[in-house]
Amino acid sequence: MPEIEIKGKTVEDAIHKGLEMLGCAREEIEVRVLDEGSNGLFGFMGSKPATILVSAPQNCCKNQGCFTDAKEPQEKVKRALTNILSKMGMPAKSLKTSFDKEKDTVSAEIYANGSGNYVIGKGGQTLDALEYLTQIIANNKLDSKIKVSLDCENYRIKQNDKLRILADKAVEYVKRTGKIYRFANLSAKERKTIHLYLESDQSVETFSEGEGAARKLGIKLSSKKTA
Repeated sequence: MPEIEIKGKTVEDAIHKGLEMLGCAREEIEVRVLDEGSNGLFGFMGSKPATILVSAPQNCCKNQGCFTDAKEPQEKVKRALTNILSKMGMPAKSLKTSFDKEKDTVSAEIYANGSGNYVIGKGGQTLDALEYLTQIIANNKLDSKIKVSLDCENYRIKQNDKLRILADKAVEYVKRTGKIYRFANLSAKERKTIHLYLESDQSVETFSEGEGAARKLGIKLSSKKTA
């Protein structure tokens, strides 16, 4: 199903925006709250918007987020990436793209002709920045919005495998000791990867704490009773 991330003053405000954007009825969509937001001091200082992830079936999408032609978004992503990499002095040896209609996501794989480490950057920071910039450029003048998932020489796949191994070891520690395990120095993308990976494990649950660069992901024994 297509997924879009939406922000609003409150969770209900974000849901309302999502319904307007997709042209769906409330009962047709699935909503996952990523961040409930906060009002901040005196209702405005340090306030943070609520963030939700809205999923909707293809047959309900009437306004945006529902492509039927895979060619246009892929071509826009290719053009954007080619131009950016060329201006960085690191033209891609090859660039492969694919389009997931269910999620309205263009996945792009860069083969950088010996410049892979520069494209990826420390901890994948350059790759993350490229992904974000490419998504902004590719969505310009598109009636429907897409997500861009960018990888370079299988870096994301290798990192996700490492994160899953790390998560498995953390879960083993939590189950063995009953103590909370906190991950250090994870990016927002890495925290999300581990959270989604452990969603199906009913014996533990993940949580986030802290703000900004100090935000951490933790694992603890589940408080939910399992059958």
